[in-house]
Amino acid sequence: MRNLFPSSLKRLFGKIPSFSQSGKHALAYLNITQFLGVINDNVFKFVMAFLLIDTLGHSEASSILSATGAIYVIPFLLFSSSAGILADRFSKQKLLVVMKVAEMVLMSLAVVAFASKSVWGCYTLLFFLSTHSAMFGPSKYGIIPELVPSDSVSRANGLVTSFTYLAIIIGTFLASFLTEITNRHFILIAIFCLAVAVGGFFSALAIKQTTAQGSQKKINIFFVREIFQTLKYTRTVRHLLAAIFGSSFFLMIGAFTQLNIIPFAIQSLNLSEVAGGYLFLATALGIALGAYLAGKASRKRVELGLSCLAGLGIALFFILTSLFSENLFIVIGCLVAIGILGGAFIVPFDTFIQLNSDHEKRGQTIAASNFLSFTGVLIASFSLYFFNTVCGLSSASSFAVMGVLTFLVSVTLCLRLSDLFLPYFSRKIFYPLTGFTSPNTDSIEKTGGSMLVLEKATWRNALLLAGALPNVHYLIPSNSKRWRWYHRYFYSVHQIPDENEIEEILNSAKSYMEQGIIPCLMLEKNLPRKQQSSTNSFLDFFKRTSNQLLYVRLIEDTDTGKTTFRFEK
Repeated sequence: MRNLFPSSLKRLFGKIPSFSQSGKHALAYLNITQFLGVINDNVFKFVMAFLLIDTLGHSEASSILSATGAIYVIPFLLFSSSAGILADRFSKQKLLVVMKVAEMVLMSLAVVAFASKSVWGCYTLLFFLSTHSAMFGPSKYGIIPELVPSDSVSRANGLVTSFTYLAIIIGTFLASFLTEITNRHFILIAIFCLAVAVGGFFSALAIKQTTAQGSQKKINIFFVREIFQTLKYTRTVRHLLAAIFGSSFFLMIGAFTQLNIIPFAIQSLNLSEVAGGYLFLATALGIALGAYLAGKASRKRVELGLSCLAGLGIALFFILTSLFSENLFIVIGCLVAIGILGGAFIVPFDTFIQLNSDHEKRGQTIAASNFLSFTGVLIASFSLYFFNTVCGLSSASSFAVMGVLTFLVSVTLCLRLSDLFLPYFSRKIFYPLTGFTSPNTDSIEKTGGSMLVLEKATWRNALLLAGALPNVHYLIPSNSKRWRWYHRYFYSVHQIPDENEIEEILNSAKSYMEQGIIPCLMLEKNLPRKQQSSTNSFLDFFKRTSNQLLYVRLIEDTDTGKTTFRFEK
């Protein structure tokens, strides 16, 4: 395929400056850059809709809003793959600067389009502004691991996501506020958007200059195939594909909430469409708060278990919104809760995607995630039409249906991410309820090569062990009667040969050790130590492979009433 990156383009990128070489406050400048961009997106989109409604008449309001939504989404589907390839090919900081230059040009043209009240001019500018945002996304998120240490990526994502939704709130408010105080002087508002774009340009220049990752991949017009190939690659990295689908599902339920909230306000709360729009701000404010708190809570560990629990909470509050649909205060409380849990849901997924993508494919991976996310936005629009128009459901009932769907997806994520969900659930919920004291497991986690044996195993003990050793997987002999079906659903539960076939069990355990997993053999009774041949089989195997066999003992302190584990050779 012909090279779409000529040397002149490379020379152009080489001349783009950066005010900062030290990286000091680099994340803050990135946050300012994307914050101003999101404000501009929302102000322009809504003010453009107000202008077209004024021009074409209120009877065309629904058509204008539908067209605005569709035009804004399409570039994310068309250009996400190309944006990811560019982010992996060139310096992400320089790409951000180029995108800000493009934004200033578009806002300058917006002054002309608003002055002439050109319908097609407005729609065309919206398309290109959305294209700018689609091209901006992979560099915006992909640059974070290049600006901060790996143990600060969760916090950085929390801040960026939090400020993104604050920008949505401010942009949505400013669109109405500026329209009102300028007495619908749309040219002045376009000039305001141009000033915001200029501010974003200078903040982009202040971001620390980053090096190009050196990818030689070229843009392919068959972008769907490129996205498919990228998603195929993510299957080779444990849990990466699940994280991408989790991130995409968040945008789908967010879009559904935004679309359904206005008819819900009219039907259930007897409010106007404008008041319904303000109701969504409660959810957006909750997302900003939840994202910030999730970033602080995750600290040095990416907690996908938090995402799983948050998903279950979102499902609950969707259903409560439906059940108490006529009580304004309960509805507002539920929407804020949905937002807070939504922020806690998305931040770990985005962080996991950034940290676990190959650095040369990080932009393409984020682009594939963006593509699926905005496919979810289209699915949300279709779902709203299907639930409310085809099925004849009320908006309140549609929230209940979405709650059930969110519950099913969250349960699926809990099972698929069980080696991350169970440890988080155990540490945060089960430990406080049982009074369990977590043992020191640093030596086991650092050295690896250990196989655990849990005799007379119960799921209570297995859950306690999961909280102490997040990387533990459970091996269940095929002749087990107690747990024979669990391996079909839990990612971290595996069926192995009959417990009498010791050599085969140990070989299975070794295969998991080679993947960096700590295997735990779940036995319904004690290992027969008096059978010398069986004992020798275990010991000989671990002697040959330089691994250690550890028996897990549950110790109860009669004085304090607390329990803990002890590991014995």
